[in-house]
Amino acid sequence: MIHRLALTVIVFISFALAKPFDYKKFTDYATKTVSEWGLAGLAFAIVEDGKITVIRPIGQKSVETQKPLTEHSVFPIASLSKAFASLLMLKLEEEGKININTPVVEILPDFKLASDEATKEFTIAKLFQHRSGLPSFAYDTLVETGWSEPEIYGVLDKINPINPFDEKFDYQNVFPGLFGWIAEKVTGKTLNELFIKEIFTPIGMTSASIGEDGTTPSDSKVRTLWQKVKTRFSDRVDQHYLLPSFQSHPIKGGNPAIYRFPTSRGVNASITDMAKWLQFWLNGGTTVSGSHLVSEAGLAKLQQKLTHVGAPQGGRLFPKGRVTDIYYGMGWYIHDYGTINRVLAHMGGMTGTRSLIAYVPEKKIGLVILSNVGGMRVNLAPEALRSKFLDIVADIDDDQDWSLELKKELIESRNRQAEQRKEYRLKNPQPARALETYVGTYENPLYGQIEIRLESGRLVLNYRKLSVSLTHWNSDNFDFIPSDFTKSYSVTDTAMGNIAFGAISNGKMDLCVLNALYEGKDTRFKRVK
Repeated sequence: MIHRLALTVIVFISFALAKPFDYKKFTDYATKTVSEWGLAGLAFAIVEDGKITVIRPIGQKSVETQKPLTEHSVFPIASLSKAFASLLMLKLEEEGKININTPVVEILPDFKLASDEATKEFTIAKLFQHRSGLPSFAYDTLVETGWSEPEIYGVLDKINPINPFDEKFDYQNVFPGLFGWIAEKVTGKTLNELFIKEIFTPIGMTSASIGEDGTTPSDSKVRTLWQKVKTRFSDRVDQHYLLPSFQSHPIKGGNPAIYRFPTSRGVNASITDMAKWLQFWLNGGTTVSGSHLVSEAGLAKLQQKLTHVGAPQGGRLFPKGRVTDIYYGMGWYIHDYGTINRVLAHMGGMTGTRSLIAYVPEKKIGLVILSNVGGMRVNLAPEALRSKFLDIVADIDDDQDWSLELKKELIESRNRQAEQRKEYRLKNPQPARALETYVGTYENPLYGQIEIRLESGRLVLNYRKLSVSLTHWNSDNFDFIPSDFTKSYSVTDTAMGNIAFGAISNGKMDLCVLNALYEGKDTRFKRVK
């Protein structure tokens, strides 16, 4: 009895001494951070003790219209979509429609990778676990340069693994995207039908959709037309990239690459929708009706430590001083933070959008962030806010200014890159050859053909439907503006795009290498005519 009383007193004291979350401190810091980074807009929501406590939009939907963000403004949420897809996968399993340990090739018979072992053993569940053995972000530049899903699917076997299958973490976007194909095939329903019925509606996400304009390729013509009309009059944000001067610049027409393989990064939602999503997880998977969408054991399966990522290698995505070890489940990162043992989190971003979610089960509190400025190489405000949020939750009171620190690191990295290029050029100054020397058609086994033309005294690079002007940089190297090559790049994503020529014979260049195309594959293009 005495021991029980002592325990009661200890528990009571620990709750009494628990420091409440400082909402004003965090909100003030968020406002400051949005201003420092020059973001068009950012919205965040906090859920604590099962309730939505804050929904705060900051800034504008568009720098052109200057219309303010609202709590109902709809953003592309990028890779936060993976957790929605993995939840759908689990729900379909619990309904008996799939077995997540079934090899993909049994459902998609023409699924083929370079490794026979990977082809045979790649299960549905492993689509979300990032242990394919392929280089990180394999096939992403194909997505970003306008390849269709079937075209990319047809060259999955063209990239060789760099690690044994099922051993090492290498983040991917295409494989979680293939789950969408499987879900449609086993259910006979479109992704929109599945996501709306199975996830969005039960959770109360009234503005959420999947796919560009809320449509996916398998939708009927009638539904596609209706969704496009709805989107035109919806509270959609414009997408922006960030200039080197930290000013948001609109992306004309948006970035369609976001919606290739939509179960990987194609969900759209408002901050209100995402607050309900966060609430769903903090409440143990409870829907708006009070029922459980899936079993508790199922939810735990998605967030178990399946793939070891390791300690943070840099300070941008996970701060070294706070995070010591990282794992990946299925659609979720799992890591520590200071005195906090377990944080469930994910980041998302492509040019035009950023997102982040993080919650602490033991503290019953979480944060979700959406921004209409991206991608992850230029807008690190979500990471700064995440770290400040977790500092407050963990009661770390060292006033670390993550926003200024990350911004400074980004500027220094750009400056180093520019200096290295300048130094190389000064050491190796050489003029270009006669421009006709470079003209021709060059081919790569994976990427296909590029064509170099001479138009009005300038070289022009043509790849698929893309066309960019080349500017001589040094010797046989030519630069181009990467955002002219594809909207998935912005002027701050990389210093410059570059094409390097070499191996001259018969007065013509025989080879070229294009740095904007890289899949861990030989990117040499050989002249074919």
